[in-house]
Amino acid sequence: MFDWISAHKDILQTLASVGSFLIWLIYAQLLYFGFRRQRRPRLIINRGKRKNLDALCVISNMSAEPIYLQHIMMTLETSKGDWTLDVSDHEADLEDDHSDQERTPDGRCTHQGPLDSGGFVHIGSFNALKQRIIDIAGLDDKEGTKDDLVLKAMCVRVIGTYCSENLPIGAERRFVFHQADDSCTLVPETWDTLQFSTRRQRRELKRDIKRIHERQAQGEGEEPERE
Repeated sequence: MFDWISAHKDILQTLASVGSFLIWLIYAQLLYFGFRRQRRPRLIINRGKRKNLDALCVISNMSAEPIYLQHIMMTLETSKGDWTLDVSDHEADLEDDHSDQERTPDGRCTHQGPLDSGGFVHIGSFNALKQRIIDIAGLDDKEGTKDDLVLKAMCVRVIGTYCSENLPIGAERRFVFHQADDSCTLVPETWDTLQFSTRRQRRELKRDIKRIHERQAQGEGEEPERE
């Protein structure tokens, strides 16, 4: 046995070196994947308290670092078209004053700002957000719309900034209306929130922010954008 080892010691040393290299390579990959997973931003969009239209729209930060919420886009999909509105800011309502909303100097409520790791914020009920888009878009006032308006879904998209990264991050989740008898429930289309984490997706978010700012500069930021 020892004679065989002595005769093949060079080959055995080479195999041992290669084996050690592979072990350290696998260990380094595990450390890298764990570090990347820990540093990856993650936002969760979900319903809160209820399952119907009175459910709260809750945004949770499951990232390792705080995320600055920049824009919260709500799209109402109807039989008369899709309407998108930035709901991150709105007029203060004393009857619906949420403790997790910050007040701006002009008396408006805002959801913009840093969201701590493990923290959450709700932006109001889906019903209130839906009605806000309908009222601003004037869907109830348009001829032939009020009676035959069919609500299909509501899509929530959050755009924010994570740590010191140059490109924005985002998350999106779509909730579908399900009408049964006299009740209406809001069901998530997917089991999880879609994360915009690739460079291509984040560049698209950057273009979305630019378009939002251009609409605000033209005085159209308070009106829903029809798609």
